[in-house]
Amino acid sequence: MKCLYCDHEKKKESLFSLLIKEDPLCVKCRRRMKFHHQRFKIDGKDAETFYEYDSLFKDLLLQYKECGDEALKDVFLYGLSDYIKAKYHGYHLLYAPSTLEKRKQRGFDHLEEIYGELKMAKVNGLSMKNELSQYGKNGRERVKMCDNYRFIGDYGGKILIADDVITTGSTIKGIIKVLPKTAKIKIIALASAKKY
Repeated sequence: MKCLYCDHEKKKESLFSLLIKEDPLCVKCRRRMKFHHQRFKIDGKDAETFYEYDSLFKDLLLQYKECGDEALKDVFLYGLSDYIKAKYHGYHLLYAPSTLEKRKQRGFDHLEEIYGELKMAKVNGLSMKNELSQYGKNGRERVKMCDNYRFIGDYGGKILIADDVITTGSTIKGIIKVLPKTAKIKIIALASAKKY
């Protein structure tokens, strides 16, 4: 079997890969994908990320999201699924929304594909007021987009907001603002653009 990133034959496998679930990356690429577990707060809510937002991570995410390489969805939560399911047992996933145009271009919801393997209940009802993409926007422009969300759901229990990358945190802050005040909110993302 070949590595989904470098396309070289996978030779040595980890014990986890042999006994539990095969890693879609070869050992060399997995080592290059720097694990960097961070815990921090956004608007007083607990958040955590798992990877360093470096050039390899950006390449993998770009190849997955923008080039439609759906097989890469299994790369991001490899070895983390059991931890997430145990830690957030009883939480409902709420995905940070993409624009309708992006979803049509991709043909799939990239976050639902990644986090879907967790088999956690979902919360629906979150959307954008205006179809504005954050792509290519600087920090100041992203902060202005904080008021671009609405929530028409009625779930006010345990909510786990899920995103791919936290850059300025404005998406998460905007989502938190529109969720019911009764909700117990936590945040999870694959990577953060800054170190906490």
